[in-house]
Amino acid sequence: MLDTFIKGIRITEEELIDELQKNATITKHEKGDFIIKSNQYIKVLKIVLEGKVRVYQENENREILIYYLNTMETCTLSLSACFEDCKSTVNAIVEEDCTILNIPVRFVRNWNFKYKSWNHFTTNTFRESYLYLINQYSNLAFEPLKDRLFDYLISKANNTIVKKSHQELARELGTTREVISRLLKTLEKNKKIRLKQKQIKILEKKVL
Repeated sequence: MLDTFIKGIRITEEELIDELQKNATITKHEKGDFIIKSNQYIKVLKIVLEGKVRVYQENENREILIYYLNTMETCTLSLSACFEDCKSTVNAIVEEDCTILNIPVRFVRNWNFKYKSWNHFTTNTFRESYLYLINQYSNLAFEPLKDRLFDYLISKANNTIVKKSHQELARELGTTREVISRLLKTLEKNKKIRLKQKQIKILEKKVL
């Protein structure tokens, strides 16, 4: 798995490869496991090698989805905390069983100045997350929730089927279950979706 990561982010420095082999560890995590908790100091940078992780914030008993982490991705907010020695502002919980690469913070900082390929990895992580969050902010600011919900359903559909509860959708879109239920009924009335037991069927795909 470590070799896959090394090849995946194109690490070329033999010394960095040796340091990864000596200092990084690989752990397995099951769905529901927390790999990052809010208000705790980041001691280890965690990079997803396999699986899926949901990163979110809690605000007044509501969860606000920040983003998902997939293969070869790490949490940008945690990465920034590695450089500043500060507490995490997010939670990260396993959505699909994961294999995680763990790198102690002191190496994350040092490698960024010492190795070009590692600097490239961290810089790209910051840049891609920044662009994603800007896009999410634009959608939040300018696109009605009904349209965001429909776009989200399309993005999560597997052969036109979405297996998510109203509560899960509310959590991931930062609203309430009641609002989501009302909007889903509106989408169904407009013949864009069909509501079934524990799943949603997409009837009309958005034309771009």
